[in-house]
Amino acid sequence: MESMTGYAFLEKSTEQFSFSVEIKSLNSKYLEVFVNLPKILRNDENEIIKLVKSRISRGKIELTIDIYDWNNSRPLSLNRDMIGKYYAEITGIQKELGIVNSVSMDSILGLEGITTRERSALSKRSRKDIDQTIETVISRTIEMRKKEGAVTKKDIISALTDISGDTAKIKGLSKKVYLEKRENLRGRLESILKGVGDNTRIYSEIALLTDKLDINEELVRLGDHLKKFKVLLKESGQIGRKLDFLAQELFREINTIASKSSSSEISHLVVNVKNNIDKIREQCRNIV
Repeated sequence: MESMTGYAFLEKSTEQFSFSVEIKSLNSKYLEVFVNLPKILRNDENEIIKLVKSRISRGKIELTIDIYDWNNSRPLSLNRDMIGKYYAEITGIQKELGIVNSVSMDSILGLEGITTRERSALSKRSRKDIDQTIETVISRTIEMRKKEGAVTKKDIISALTDISGDTAKIKGLSKKVYLEKRENLRGRLESILKGVGDNTRIYSEIALLTDKLDINEELVRLGDHLKKFKVLLKESGQIGRKLDFLAQELFREINTIASKSSSSEISHLVVNVKNNIDKIREQCRNIV
């Protein structure tokens, strides 16, 4: 079982620069991949998204790549026309103001627009390093998702065990409650219809009314859903939606049991079952 929640971050350096790759994974109904890339990698966006999708099947994935600390090996060029204009302007002002100090080249080179570095180009080695780091970060994210999935599975199994225990108690109580209600109903009807003489009709009405109070079918279906739940937990792949659907079915059956039973003991057990089903449904929403 795999959770949809995960995180991984890694920093590396290439011959050209330092960079970092970060992945945040959150729960989602589908697979959504969002990437934040530096300009130099914008043309590779589709390829990077494809790489993520090949490894992760569900969740909201946010991948961020930052590039920083470029080395100074990029070719530097000087704008000769701009230098001439700056020099002419400065010397002209000096003459007007009677300033005799000479103009230093260092002061001109520090002015805006004089020096430019050629546009950075990503080397094959650097691109390979980035791809390998993305793969590593994806693997670490998946590893974290699996660890969280194992914890979630343990919690779900614990909740299912509690539900099974409470269901068994409800089943034991329901037999006693059913017989008591049937006898009470029979006594009341016989008292009301005393002397009518049509006992067959009375017993027929008793059978119909008590059948409506019988929760055996719901308990059987509840047990079947619990068994299916445990089987699904052992499966691989995308099981989150299946588990969520089964949890809804569990809730439907326990709701019917609650509506049929007027026993306070059963009602308390029903509340416990509902609480555990709620916990399971919340956890299922974060399962792949």
